[in-house]
Amino acid sequence: MAVTHTPQMVFTGEDGNVFTWAPSHKRQQQLTWSWEEHEVEKDSDTASLRLTHLWPAWAPDGKQVACFGMRGTPETQLATSLYAVAADGIESWELSGLSGGMPIYGNWSPQGDAFAALVQRGRQQLSLEIVRLDQPGKMTPTISGAPLFWSWSPRGDMLAVHVGGTRHVSAVARVVLIDARSGQIRQQLTDHPGEFRVPAWSPSEDLLTYVEQDTDGSETLLLYDVHSGEKGPIAHVDGGTATVWSADGKALAFATVSQPDSFVFPQIQTLALNTGHISTVLEEPVLSFFWSPRGDCLVYLSIDQQQNYLHWHRVSPINRETAELVRFLPSREQMFIFSFFDQYALSHPPLAPDGNTLAFAGYLISSTSATTTSQVYALPLDDPTAVPTAIAPGQFVSWNL
Repeated sequence: MAVTHTPQMVFTGEDGNVFTWAPSHKRQQQLTWSWEEHEVEKDSDTASLRLTHLWPAWAPDGKQVACFGMRGTPETQLATSLYAVAADGIESWELSGLSGGMPIYGNWSPQGDAFAALVQRGRQQLSLEIVRLDQPGKMTPTISGAPLFWSWSPRGDMLAVHVGGTRHVSAVARVVLIDARSGQIRQQLTDHPGEFRVPAWSPSEDLLTYVEQDTDGSETLLLYDVHSGEKGPIAHVDGGTATVWSADGKALAFATVSQPDSFVFPQIQTLALNTGHISTVLEEPVLSFFWSPRGDCLVYLSIDQQQNYLHWHRVSPINRETAELVRFLPSREQMFIFSFFDQYALSHPPLAPDGNTLAFAGYLISSTSATTTSQVYALPLDDPTAVPTAIAPGQFVSWNL
């Protein structure tokens, strides 16, 4: 896989601001400041109106970062917006106000000309909304419901959306294709979705994976060709299933939880798209897993149930050899990403685009690195003797695409 730009991480650091850091120059760059911070009167019980930035995401060309801005609290008056900030931090734009809606998650279209945002409006209502860079200020609502997950088509003209959970839980559960420009539903793929989250779009072809409930109540992980409308079974599954495509679209990693309402997967399997062959790569309880951009390995997280910390590991799909990388306690934001890794893998990868460095936020399990503040760490993967380097205090980190 060719790397088109320099690997850079983006993270939220002190005072809720956004920073970047690149292995090439090892210098952090601040992108945002708490603009228009107001000091309250001494006799006021109103909280400070500091602007906090959330969930920064690199644009595909690496020239800008999108992030949500939030000021106030739901109990007082919440002001929320979506911003774009130039990678050098010199310019910033308000792409759109969110009218007080609580931002949950967002990702760029593959061409970087639009941004899709998940916004909570009301106590339990989630809304998927799109803003185009050539029409700033205009958020186009597309579909609402909960839960709600999606992925962009490789050309950025459509989104595959799974809304409402499973058929046996909600009568309105479905998987649909949405036109990215109009926001209208183009096609309904199924109104009987099974236990899964993200309908995963192959990065190289118009192929989708999703889980469908069969007439007898069993569930099947399907591969769907958007052009022909044909679909075929990958595997019969029994429980919540997560899928992650390799960057070249030649392989699909998937796993199914062993118990209802569990976040732990007992094994990871891979599908080789050219042969249809399914291999078991790993048989070990796993919390989340991600492909290396080079496609030569998967990195995954296991849980130490007794000590309540996480282990980063690496595994080769070819020879199934594994290696432990580091042990740590994740920050709250980092744990949220791991819990929904199949959604965040599309926009907030933990691995640099050259596959050489792993980034995470939290606390190392080491008597010599005790800290009361969550740190952003970078771990080189091409040196087996390397140890994580603390970059800066931070709660959330990801690499450019």
